[in-house]
Amino acid sequence: MALKSYRHFLVGVTKFVTQKKIESMKTNIINPVLASITLILIAGCASMTQAPSTPPSATVGIREWSAAYYAQAETGKGTLYYQGRHHFTISGGGIGGSGAQKVSATGKVYNLNSLSAFSGTYHGISRGLTLIEGKMHAKLTNQNGVTMYLAGETEGLASSLGAQAFEVNLTD
Repeated sequence: MALKSYRHFLVGVTKFVTQKKIESMKTNIINPVLASITLILIAGCASMTQAPSTPPSATVGIREWSAAYYAQAETGKGTLYYQGRHHFTISGGGIGGSGAQKVSATGKVYNLNSLSAFSGTYHGISRGLTLIEGKMHAKLTNQNGVTMYLAGETEGLASSLGAQAFEVNLTD
């Protein structure tokens, strides 16, 4: 009877160890795959957030604050330099991020043919990493075809890689 119980015990231990090895193998395979996919997405976003080498229609300076936990909320203000100086507000959000940060960015604006075309809802992608201080890049396009390429410095503790939507309104 003791031999039968011992065999039963060994079979149970063997099944347990085998299951743990399989789970470990899955983890060992999944983690590098996820890391590779993340790097590919970051590299892809890097090329998509770089401004063209052609002269821009205008330039902008932006200061914004954001907080995120999967979904992101952002608010801020900026200055558009297009046939003079014009102030605007920013509010919006996105998906794909976590943490809180303050962003100071400058950028180039393309396809701006009139001041009235600047206001609107901008959609696009952004990427960034902030560990006390960091960097961000974004490409945003509105319904009038106006595109902003932003690059800036960040302060706080946050990461972002995802879709964004902002409402931009001229205030003067």
